[in-house]
Amino acid sequence: MITATAGWSEAVEERAQRLLRYQVGTEGPDGVPVTVQTMFERCGFTPIASARFLMCIPPLTAMHELTKTVTRFRIDGEACPDPADMAKAALSFAGRAVAVHELHPERRFVAGVISSLLGLQGPSRR
Repeated sequence: MITATAGWSEAVEERAQRLLRYQVGTEGPDGVPVTVQTMFERCGFTPIASARFLMCIPPLTAMHELTKTVTRFRIDGEACPDPADMAKAALSFAGRAVAVHELHPERRFVAGVISSLLGLQGPSRR
């Protein structure tokens, strides 16, 4: 079977499902869990389509878009204290690369090599 949706794959589907399960908080006196799925529904988005979208667009764009949604969402009337951190945590939980070293692992390697070379030079003499 060939999928007509551009960008779809089993990995995208699995990550989208994980994103929807991520708990962004609790509400009410009983501490009922609030998930990304709940957030999307209350913001008027179709949860699975929104999650799939975030898994298919460039990572930093996904971060920006989810941060915008978290910023406007309220739990028990309260805003998230750090929407960008929440978005990053949710996307990481889903298995999405969100940090520069995840997007460009070669940079971490280069930084490690440079650091090692600087350590071999010993203390500088002035």
